[in-house]
Amino acid sequence: MRWPLRGLAFAFVGLVGCAPSAARTIAATQEPSAPPAVLNGNAKLECNISSRENGRQKLVLDSGQGIEFDVAVSPIVDGVVETYRHKGGGSYRFTSHLAAPGAGTLSGVGPVHIEKLETRVRVEMQRYDQPEGPGTELSFRSDDMATKGAYVEFRGEARADNGDRYRFRVTLGAPGPASGGRVTPESDAENANIAAKVVMIDAPETTVVSDPVSVTIVPKSGPAETGVKKLP
Repeated sequence: MRWPLRGLAFAFVGLVGCAPSAARTIAATQEPSAPPAVLNGNAKLECNISSRENGRQKLVLDSGQGIEFDVAVSPIVDGVVETYRHKGGGSYRFTSHLAAPGAGTLSGVGPVHIEKLETRVRVEMQRYDQPEGPGTELSFRSDDMATKGAYVEFRGEARADNGDRYRFRVTLGAPGPASGGRVTPESDAENANIAAKVVMIDAPETTVVSDPVSVTIVPKSGPAETGVKKLP
């Protein structure tokens, strides 16, 4: 998957001290940035993670196009679960990072190595079940989640077998009927850190992919050199 870029050139002239030296000109051509690819599909996300040890995130496409991965992630960073006891409902949010490179698949490219992954999640619940009371595990189903109340985002970088690198951003849409999960707070406070969570979400997946940028450097004398410019 490669979208060509055209038309940028620049030159460098080297001088030593105040005296002129033999000028060396390097022309670098870079094809201008193309719009990112937007891929749409339907996916299942399985997330099992805690605040004390590495967890696992698995994203699998049921249909359509996008990115899939099965990776180890760091313990939860800044995870908070809120229980609105006086008005009902609650929410949880957290971020996490990739713990080690993992395997993935990108539509139009094939197998890739997931080398960076940042996760950001916020889920609003209209209601939940917590039969053992405050401070214990609570559970929720898809119809317990607030309308427009689930935000799941992944940002990362993948490397193809040929060395090409792709930046991607994934967001999930409204959770389907098979979605739900369990969250365990670390205390009985209404605003508590998350000790652990296990969630499965079945939802539309939107993946935005930026293609690698190819740069060709042409010395004044000598062969041209072509490389891939890392995306900023």
